Formats: sequence, structure tokens, C-alpha cells
Amino acid sequence: MNRKRDKSGREFATAFLCLEKFLKGILSERKKREIVSMRLPEQKLVQKKMEEKQMKRKITAFILASCFAAFPVMGSIAADDYAPVTITVDLERSGLGDKVEETFTEPPTRAVSISNQLTDVLLDLGLENNIIAFTHNHDVYFHDFPGRDTIPNNWIGDRKTISKEQMLSVSPDFLIGWDSTFGEDYFNRDFCESNGINMYTPYMCTDFATFEDVYKDYETLGQIFGVEERAQERIDEMKKTIEEVHAAIGDEAYENPITIFNYDSGTDEFFTACQGLPGDIFKLAGGISIFDDVDKAWANVSIEQVVERNPQVIICNVYADEGDETIDFVMNNEALANVDAVVNGRVYAVNLDDLEGSCGSADMVREIASYLYPEKFQ
Repeated sequence: MNRKRDKSGREFATAFLCLEKFLKGILSERKKREIVSMRLPEQKLVQKKMEEKQMKRKITAFILASCFAAFPVMGSIAADDYAPVTITVDLERSGLGDKVEETFTEPPTRAVSISNQLTDVLLDLGLENNIIAFTHNHDVYFHDFPGRDTIPNNWIGDRKTISKEQMLSVSPDFLIGWDSTFGEDYFNRDFCESNGINMYTPYMCTDFATFEDVYKDYETLGQIFGVEERAQERIDEMKKTIEEVHAAIGDEAYENPITIFNYDSGTDEFFTACQGLPGDIFKLAGGISIFDDVDKAWANVSIEQVVERNPQVIICNVYADEGDETIDFVMNNEALANVDAVVNGRVYAVNLDDLEGSCGSADMVREIASYLYPEKFQ
């Protein structure tokens, strides 16, 4: 074990326990004073208990933030042990620029994420102390990471609403987002280079991405932030999950996959996943998109095309907590009334983050497989 990391780990643990003892001592004294005053009306006692729960949550967040500020990041390696990492950011693939080489000589410490699912990948790697800000469009998080609450800046919005001034106000050294984040109207190459911001676009967001690209993103981010061991652990866990799905449904499921229509949005025409990572997730789960012949990850299709191709199962994408509403829309759509999936009640909702690519994508393979082959997962 690295002696510097081992020493800092002991110091971190000692400081954490001392600070925790001190702050919880304050809470304990406060509680004793409340017990002495037993004449308080019941309603006030209930209110006090609620305040105490809120205080405990604040104490936990304060402990983490204070310890992280005082000690080196536990997940990252020491600067003198860091091997420079060079990556190629391919903006050419989406017509937003050229291929750009980015070289890292130390782990980023002020990262900004313009994507819910990419924030979760960073948190999955234990990098909450390396993140200075993240964006989100709703208060529903599909994965519970306690470290999320310790990130200094939680911005509501996306690349379209976060201004360049707001971005520069946190002095970022790393920006991760989908290709569109780095378009000419947003945080383009010139903006990032002139302000010392390294760019990162995920491999898993291309039109022909497969699950191998999820592993590649974990591996690359692990190298950039100096958390290769954690990245490999997660890669191994994801591979194990997918192997378990394969074993459960058997080879025949892959030879004769169940046909899937993915409903994302739309009324007169539908936006749907075709290939890319969502298409590969369907295949790993023993299914196949009815629009697998379309040479891109996402496309608009007509209702008539969906009816003609008659999917056995419909998978609806959920952005927040609107799953039941989306299923109702599909089930009650007169144009789809005779489609096998609707007739047989095989319409399900899944979270878009993991389908599009995030820390729970392997679990998404298992979830969809359980919808396609429920008898295999009883």
C-alpha cells in the first residue's frame, strides 16, 4: 500500500471521528435540555424531533465537507504518483468541431458535470470531492449518493441555461457533458482552452456505442482522476451482472430476441431509441429494437411504422417520476390499440439515465430482461 495514502487515510479517519464526536455532543446536549422540559405540548415535541432529524442530516454533510476540505481526496492518488493521461475528445463525430487532444498532468479538482447521468458516473467513482458543480433539470435522482449533498454548487438547468459567466464563477478545470455541451453556442473549444478547462465527452453517447464503451468511459475517467482500482471494480461488477442475465435467459433469447419499441416522447410522431447504447442494452437483455435497421441511436418515426412493425414489448423512457402517466398514454392511445404489446399489457417504464448510459446501465440490462422474460427471474 502507498505509505502516503495510508498515512493520510489514518489522519482523515481520526479527524472525522473527532469532528463527529464534537458536533454530535452539541446535539446530545440540546436533546438533554429538551427532555428536562417535559411540559412542552405534544405538537411542539413532534416539531422538535423533525428539527433534530434535519440537524443530523446537516451535521453529516458538514462533517464530510469539512474533512474533505482539510485532507487530500481519498479516492485519488497523490500528485507525485500521477502518470500523465492524454485523451482525444472527438467533436468531429457530431459535427461540432475537430478531434482535440487533452492532457492531464494531475487529477482535476474542480470538475463540472452538465448531465445527470454523467454526474452519477463521477459519484459512482467516489469523486464527489473533485466536483465543484453539477446541473440537473428535476429533483428526482435515480441513484442515491450521499456525497451529492456535499458538492458546493447544485445548478438547476442545462447547457442552454447555464451561462458562461456562471460557469467561470466556479473556476472549473474539467467539464464533462454530451457532445452538444461543447457546441459553438455553449462551452466550445475556444472557451474551454482559453479558460484552462479540460473537456470530456463520453464514448458511450455515439450512434454506434455498445456496452464496451461504458467500460471505456469508466476506465478513462479512472485514469484521469487517479481512481483506476475503483473504476476496475465497477467494470467487473457490471460485467458480472450482464453475465448473470445471459445465464438466466439462455442463448435462445439471443437467437430469437423479443421485439421492442422504445417510446421516448411525441404524439403525432414518436422519438425512439434505435441503435447506440440503448439498442445494445436491449440486445444484452434478449430483445431488439424494431428500428434496429436505422443507422443512428435516436430517430423520429411515424405511428404507422410502429403499428406495422408490431412490437411485442414497449419500453417507455422516464425522465423523473412520470412513469405511470407515460404508460397510460401508450396504453390508451387508440392508434396503438391493436399492437401486440398493448393487447398483452406488456408496456413498461424505465429511467432514461441508465438506458442512455450511466452508473446503473448494467442493472438496466437486468431490469429490461426481467420484463422480457419474467419467468426467468421469479
